[in-house]
Amino acid sequence: MEEEWMRDRALLRDLLTRYPLWTQQQYAQVVGRSISWVKKWRKRLREAEAHDVQVLMSRSRAHSAPYPSWDPRVEERIVEMRLSPPENLKRVPGPRALLYYLARDAELQALQVPLPRSTRTVWKMLHKHGCILERPKPKKQPLKPREPLEEIQMDFKDVSTVPSSESQEGKRQHIVEVCHFLDVGTSVLLGAHAREDFHAQTAMQAVIGFLRAYGRPPMMTFDRDPRWVGSSSGRDFPSALRQGNRI
Repeated sequence: MEEEWMRDRALLRDLLTRYPLWTQQQYAQVVGRSISWVKKWRKRLREAEAHDVQVLMSRSRAHSAPYPSWDPRVEERIVEMRLSPPENLKRVPGPRALLYYLARDAELQALQVPLPRSTRTVWKMLHKHGCILERPKPKKQPLKPREPLEEIQMDFKDVSTVPSSESQEGKRQHIVEVCHFLDVGTSVLLGAHAREDFHAQTAMQAVIGFLRAYGRPPMMTFDRDPRWVGSSSGRDFPSALRQGNRI
């Protein structure tokens, strides 16, 4: 990509030398760039020497200006108000409250020092002085391997060979789904029930058929499909599987 950009800039420099009376629109049409691009690079190329190769390269977009440094007294006052809330505030002040009380502080106003205006800046100061502790990241541990028939996973899969249909609202509707019963310990597919009308009742019928064939395993896991877990409240549409766990 950088080579293409340098090629266009070199072409513009050549056109500026050969046709100095052209308009910016003509330069833009020949190079295939916008007029604003021609304005920017026309100025840069004219300020550099005729055979300078460095001017054709992109300039760094890294932040070059130094970041502002705050007066230590401002940071001390923020920490002090964080630990001892001002004006009998009955809670720990957050960044918005600290910005409000900073603007009302008489000592800082007398010093005439610049004050932060962003809550992000206040958060950084609080983290810097240890007023906010970061939560330790939980260590990920691999799951213990399951024994054969110790855990059975249930899930619905679409049959890709059967095309889906669309409802009147334009939503995709399933034609045929398969309810899989997979042994986690061996990754063996123990059962697959295909239907066109899978809902809570028919899904439970598939579970009952699996239990009759293999018995009750120690653990059966499933995702948050409403046909397994029911409604969010559990009142209008209680789940038979979740109700069984409560017994």
